[in-house]
Amino acid sequence: MRWNLCRTVFVWLVVMVLSSFLHSQTGSGAERAYSFVDPLSGSSEGGNTFPGATVPFGMVQWSPDTTADGWYRYKDQTLRGFSLTHVSGAGCSIYADVPVLGLVGPVEDSGKIPAEIVSGFSHDKEVASPGYYSVVTADGIKTELAASERSGIARITFPEGQLHTVLIKASDSANVKDSGRAHDETEVQVRANGTIVGKVESGGFCGTLDNYTLYFVMSFQGKAQTHGAWTDVVQPGASSAKGHRAGVYVTFPASSEPIVLKAGISFVSVENAEANLRAEISGWDFDAVRKQARDRWVAALGRAQVDGGSPDDLRIYYTALYHMFLSPNVFSDVNGDYIGFDGKVRRLRTGEEQYANFSDWDIYRNTIQLQAWLDPEQTSQKLQSLVRDAEQSGWLPRWPVANDVSYIMGGDSPANVIASGYAFGARSFDVAGALKFMVHSATKSGTGPHGGSERPYLDEYLKNGYIAVGTDGMRESAASIGLEYASADFATSRLADTLGDHDDDATLLKHSGSWRSIFDPESRLIRPRLADGSFVKGWDPEHLMPRHHSWDVANQFGFEEGSSLQYSLMIPFDYAGVMAAMGGDEQELPRLEKFFSTTTGWGVPGFTVGNEPDFCTPYVYLWTSQPWKVAEVVEKTRREAFHTGPAGVPGNDDLGATSGVYVWSALGLYPVIPGVGAVALGSPLFKHVVLEIGGGKRLEIDRSGEGIYVQSARLNGDALNSAWLPLDRLNAQINRLQFVMGTTPNRSWATGDADRPPSYKVTDER
Repeated sequence: MRWNLCRTVFVWLVVMVLSSFLHSQTGSGAERAYSFVDPLSGSSEGGNTFPGATVPFGMVQWSPDTTADGWYRYKDQTLRGFSLTHVSGAGCSIYADVPVLGLVGPVEDSGKIPAEIVSGFSHDKEVASPGYYSVVTADGIKTELAASERSGIARITFPEGQLHTVLIKASDSANVKDSGRAHDETEVQVRANGTIVGKVESGGFCGTLDNYTLYFVMSFQGKAQTHGAWTDVVQPGASSAKGHRAGVYVTFPASSEPIVLKAGISFVSVENAEANLRAEISGWDFDAVRKQARDRWVAALGRAQVDGGSPDDLRIYYTALYHMFLSPNVFSDVNGDYIGFDGKVRRLRTGEEQYANFSDWDIYRNTIQLQAWLDPEQTSQKLQSLVRDAEQSGWLPRWPVANDVSYIMGGDSPANVIASGYAFGARSFDVAGALKFMVHSATKSGTGPHGGSERPYLDEYLKNGYIAVGTDGMRESAASIGLEYASADFATSRLADTLGDHDDDATLLKHSGSWRSIFDPESRLIRPRLADGSFVKGWDPEHLMPRHHSWDVANQFGFEEGSSLQYSLMIPFDYAGVMAAMGGDEQELPRLEKFFSTTTGWGVPGFTVGNEPDFCTPYVYLWTSQPWKVAEVVEKTRREAFHTGPAGVPGNDDLGATSGVYVWSALGLYPVIPGVGAVALGSPLFKHVVLEIGGGKRLEIDRSGEGIYVQSARLNGDALNSAWLPLDRLNAQINRLQFVMGTTPNRSWATGDADRPPSYKVTDER
């Protein structure tokens, strides 16, 4: 009897301890993660992030704008309004549709066209957290924002005793004035019941020909006292406006009660915008919407929890993780409707969602992998969205904005996105259909929307193995475009191999060796070729050449946003071949030492952490005799390039891709090779990590000891002698990766030839 009682007590204690642990992982631990996120990070020094309210991958991203082209610049001191749509960290402006702004007193008293009215503000009266934003402007108006997926709610509290006015700047989207379109179709109307509806036309991302139409609906709690409209002049009492500079305003009597405003959007119709709003925010409880958004973020951030770092480390990590969960964005409505690439309204089956805004050139390097690993089902919907786009347009879209293609950046990055997402666990989509379009892009030239090409100069690339450099069209970036094609060919070959398509696998794997056709044996670097086959003359790989590009970025002739030194290391699928061609350890290690001596800044020939071609390059050391050098570069990058505060992101965040560098390096992992389901082992920052990796599996990462250098590693108790971990080895329900760290390198760990990661050695014989 006594033994049974003791056993019962023991079992009860074990259950309580386990329950407490699980609660700490899924409850309070995730709440703690939420508290470390700073949405203002990256809003200064070119990070181009926004601080406003949204949910993970939400269509609505309701945020303040300080510039006419829809950016929030931390150093600015005036707000132009709070617009409903954004993308985070892009290099060019887009969206910022339908800004809303509170105004004390009548419109007429301002002496300005309402579109020109701004409000002063200071950061000491500003609060930003995931799913919520608030600020008190200089006129004493407090604006609070919270968001659902396709809808949002604002609570605007005015100073007592003064007339309340709310401006809806319908024609103030980011690129209205610069896209070359008159936007005469922009419309806004105040209905008899006080609801405001309208549509906005915009586009022109990075000066391209893409366009979209956004529909919106707004309603207020309580009846407005008066309303009016404006275009070039204010029209009191008018109920509608159309065209350039169109907007409306509503006024409410002086009261101590805040004005509560709800908004819904759709890319299909006003009716769908109304349905989205009804389905997501049926009442007027601002705090309830805020809590729902918070709960969504707690759940998302809780899938990749860390512990055992400094408060600053935790703040940088969770903020970076937050940035990785902002895009791509939901594009379909609650009823499944979305507007296709063919301009037709289409309806999805129950449970499906369409996504838009794929910054593919950026996110294929680390972001889609983490999204797929942590949530394979949702990421499968994202990949299926690209397949639908291709079915409707004939091609996988390059940098799609809404339901149009922008063709921004060179290469064929959608192939890398799809292959990498699949490799990291996103499998519930039409994989065979995706491969068909990937192979089509890699082997058949043709034109897509707006007369553009998925792979410019493809015939030349297939014939010669390279694209001749020049000053016309995209030829100024010919060498880097060819290297991007090689990466896409490799990634597509991996997916073809997985699906048993061995003919396309062999062909495209061979094509991925095209980097050798522009490898210069004299400088032992990638070097552009001219149309006659000769290498460019007067070429100095150590310095940037004069800029031959209309964009305001540093370019070396032949390369897009980079130099030969940078792009020569952007061939991770054949690093063994690259290292051998560069002269092996004896010649290449000193050059790598020089290359990595700089970890920040644009316009330098060395490592630039904010530049996508450099993301994978620290891990090239794993293919040398000094793999411990990875830890030195990673640690220097973490400490010198990323920070807390508004300037915390080193350059454009590019829809979470730059943030992804920090997240992966902090975990001690990196997805180096596109299209391959494996991670390189680096230098873990935190003592304990818990990743929910889909399929009910978990990966726990623990580090013991001090220092940045790996002394040894174990997976589920078995010793790891290589710094390369294929994902199919994570076959337990709970997988444990253990690092023992030290303050000096262990020069025998992962240094043997057999311990190096794989290299897909191919020769491009044409």
